[in-house]
Amino acid sequence: MTTVVLGWDGLDHQLAMAWELVEAFGPHHRSIETFDNPVLEKPHTYELWPSIVTGVGPNEHGIYAATAEGGTDWESDWVSLAARLSTGLVPERIRTEVGRRLRNRGATLDFKPASYYRDRGIETIFDGRRSLAFAVPNYRTRADDRLDVVFDRGAQLGEFLHIEEGADGASRHRPKIPVTSLEDRLAAETTKKLGAIEAAMQREYDLVFAWLGFLDTVGHLAPAVDEAGWQHRWYRQAARWTSGIREQLGADDILVCVSDHGLRSGQHTHDAFLGATDERVLEGTDSVLDVADAIDRVTPRRESMESPPVADRWRVEGDEDAESAAAIRDRLEDLGYL
Repeated sequence: MTTVVLGWDGLDHQLAMAWELVEAFGPHHRSIETFDNPVLEKPHTYELWPSIVTGVGPNEHGIYAATAEGGTDWESDWVSLAARLSTGLVPERIRTEVGRRLRNRGATLDFKPASYYRDRGIETIFDGRRSLAFAVPNYRTRADDRLDVVFDRGAQLGEFLHIEEGADGASRHRPKIPVTSLEDRLAAETTKKLGAIEAAMQREYDLVFAWLGFLDTVGHLAPAVDEAGWQHRWYRQAARWTSGIREQLGADDILVCVSDHGLRSGQHTHDAFLGATDERVLEGTDSVLDVADAIDRVTPRRESMESPPVADRWRVEGDEDAESAAAIRDRLEDLGYL
């Protein structure tokens, strides 16, 4: 039995309902509440996903998207120091613009590794079970580095997107490249993670969890794209991708789709999404802070191991003509691959 969680960043329950796509993301579904960062005054990805995987807020896990005292945490020491020194001396609007320009140039945020939680005694849904996490913001793992998956969308897509401030003071995203090229890049990023999920589903994991930034990026860009229905079109694609994962579930497997916030008209909303193939996931799950308990309720705990065995339903008969490693190496050398 495996619980597969697709963390669709920005999946808006109201939009999924309006476009009649909710069933694809889970036959049992509901809108759940999220919370604002007090400085930014809106929900923010980088503190919400740590809250989703721990069940506690920033005041307990200690990760904030921004604070009144320190602004944003940057990976570069000199950027971080400059940000701290400017607090109280440089107006917040100017500091925000400087941060935006740094992101546009590829500066990266200081994302926390999985060890951050262990070192502080903070439990996560991944602890004490056979778990695999991909690209969860502020939960970096060796799998992220090994697969080179996107977990800091702003930095890694800096060459494709430009962040700017609109006339109303709100952040806007616009493509630096043709929209077709951007679509290719975003779809490739997403399917890379989905392929890794499908591979993991063939093994006896208890929990497989992947963060997908696709719908969030699409939602931010939609107002600037010259195509009516662009966001709707890509919601349909996300629904098809999700249906593909559902088709591979075993009889006892569970799929959960969850978001950290909604996103309409290019702006974050409090209409976060929760959907599942098992209705127990929705019981008493009113906010993003309840999601960890919900996943715990339906997910097994087996002895942790780095490489779980292949599940029985995926096993096939062995090849009677199996060759030695040396023979395979020699053949690859003959072909010029090695």
